[in-house]
Amino acid sequence: MVRKIATAAVLVLLAATGAARAAESGSLRFEKTVPFSRDRLIELGAQVGPVRISQVQFSTSSGGGGGSVKDSILSRVHGGDSDTMTVIKASFDSENPKDQEWEVTYTLEFLDANGKLIDRTSRSESFEGEADVVKVERPILTYVLPMVAKVRIKLEASLD
Repeated sequence: MVRKIATAAVLVLLAATGAARAAESGSLRFEKTVPFSRDRLIELGAQVGPVRISQVQFSTSSGGGGGSVKDSILSRVHGGDSDTMTVIKASFDSENPKDQEWEVTYTLEFLDANGKLIDRTSRSESFEGEADVVKVERPILTYVLPMVAKVRIKLEASLD
């Protein structure tokens, strides 16, 4: 009986230590919906694990340049070209002060005024004791761009 109680006490202590360590580094997920406003800094104040993402700035550029190779190929297959495509760019100020490597997945969901999903993109980036501006780019049809009213930002961290 004493052995069972001692084992249970050790398990409770280990669970408490793990929970304290997780709380110390912050939540591993963050979600916030912000207005889609170009060329203006938007404060996020996010922390996923030890990685802090303080703000984001959206911008756009005409033409099909930017985005991934997959996006470029898909835009050509679906008839997109530099006259009909615009690239939405999101720049995230991000910092990991720890010496451990953490990977953060940045997911952007572009929403209309009613909150309906128009498009989605994501990108992962690893950080180890550094600060960086992470750029997420997404080509979108130019005529669709005025419909984008909000962006749901989802951040998820994992120890790499």
